Amino acid sequence: MLTSDLLRVRRKGGRVLPRYLRGNDAELAKTLAKDFVRILGSAVGHSRDEIEAALDAVPVPADARLVGDGLRKVLDGQCTWTVPAGVDPEEIRREVFLAAALAHRALDVRSEFDRDAVLAELAPRLGKTPAEIDAALYADLRENERLEAFRPIGPDALLERYDLGLAQAVLLKATRVTIRVADEGPDRYRRLFRAARFHGLIHVVEGSPAEGYTITLDGPWSLFDAVQKYGLRLAMFLPQVLAFRSFHVRAELAWGKAKTRAVLEIAPEDGLVSHVAEAPSTGPDLDVFKQAFERLGSEWVVTDNDHVFALPGEIACVPDLVFRSETTGEEVFLEAFGFWSRQAVWQRVELVRKGFPARFLLAVGKQLRVSEEVLGEDEAGEIYVYRATMSPRAVLERLRRKG
Repeated sequence: MLTSDLLRVRRKGGRVLPRYLRGNDAELAKTLAKDFVRILGSAVGHSRDEIEAALDAVPVPADARLVGDGLRKVLDGQCTWTVPAGVDPEEIRREVFLAAALAHRALDVRSEFDRDAVLAELAPRLGKTPAEIDAALYADLRENERLEAFRPIGPDALLERYDLGLAQAVLLKATRVTIRVADEGPDRYRRLFRAARFHGLIHVVEGSPAEGYTITLDGPWSLFDAVQKYGLRLAMFLPQVLAFRSFHVRAELAWGKAKTRAVLEIAPEDGLVSHVAEAPSTGPDLDVFKQAFERLGSEWVVTDNDHVFALPGEIACVPDLVFRSETTGEEVFLEAFGFWSRQAVWQRVELVRKGFPARFLLAVGKQLRVSEEVLGEDEAGEIYVYRATMSPRAVLERLRRKG
């Protein structure tokens, strides 16, 4: 994903139009891409500082600086950077600084500090030569990182990732995002809804398999807290939408320093391509919870939920898990909110009260609250407020209350 200083956009009325790589811009970008990829492909083992110098030597027209820097940003994601094996720069710095402080205190007024002598004295204790100690002192600084591996990428694929990264960077300024998807089967829709839950996004779903669905998501700039973290999750959700044949994204933005209102729209004709795999059905936290719940050996069995529930004219509800009692056959559905606001929680509670066809439990984590309003732990029987992670025993107790 690109950073805000690399954005190439233009304003037209109230719209923000990303300047995707097309025409002459695309041809120039392909030329630059080939040079950058060639340099990185032959630079394994070199320091970031050395590689940056080589990349800087590639001639880039002044008016294409943002394109060149953007391509380099995307390519950095293809790199694995590391510090030399067996080196702990923090520990080495601690030893060197302590030894240097002792050496300074031992100096008289006519003596000069001998850096080489300090390193030579430390060498036997640290099991390294003075030169190795010197090189390791700041090996963890960004410019001293070493390129451990580079995953090659073709020019066309690099340009596609640049364009996607540009759109994602604009989405970081969103206050509200509305996504319309259509012309797909029920399984594809369920996968998209699961991806929204996997990324922990605050969202509501409206529609039906026949007419398509509208997903409305809170944007990062609508939140009181966790703006950057939530924005990254929203941006990572975009590739899941691009996999649809028919989609339309409309993002309301707080744009620029003045946070003026603007709109970004994304549709198939923009030609954006997703290179990411489909998001998992559930996040790792839910997988850990299911395993821990099963170890309780209770009369309840937990599985992933595949049902989409929707009352006529109401928003759809897609719980994460379903618990089934082996003694009574009763089902209880659980939805674990990712980031949440008080409004989002009570919107879900009201929906359930209007006629959800089974028992329902809404789990919200205190640490994921993103509004100023606080939610009490016992404000409604449908809500389970937990501190850090969901407790299988606490959920089991709630399942048994009406079981």
